[in-house]
Amino acid sequence: MNQTPVFVDTSAWICFFARKGFPEIKTALSALLDENRVAVAGPVVIELIQGCRSLREKMDVEDCLQGLRWLQVTDNHWSLAANLAFALRRKGVTVSAMDALIATITIDYTCLLLHRDHDYGFITEHCPDLKHYPL
Repeated sequence: MNQTPVFVDTSAWICFFARKGFPEIKTALSALLDENRVAVAGPVVIELIQGCRSLREKMDVEDCLQGLRWLQVTDNHWSLAANLAFALRRKGVTVSAMDALIATITIDYTCLLLHRDHDYGFITEHCPDLKHYPL
């Protein structure tokens, strides 16, 4: 069984917590949680908590995130993300600063990335070290 950690992007978590739809994400993320392979980092947690519509929803999200593998974001990650975004922009590809940061963290910690965000496909075209979790 593969034990590579999987960094879960906000886009995948949103699908996971949605009441309806996204069965492929829900199935994959449930299995990864059972296998203790899910990794999170501060920037994703901020986005998730910010998007909660109620205290109950916030508590549910926090409960789900308890005990997951926590990836520390370092000063070097911020610098690498800035350079990645700059290099992509020079090639005509504009991605959000957060996506560049998440890609950088994923690569540095040798994780796979579970997401539902087309920008990561653009990043991978120019940065093949970014590996995606297959759905």
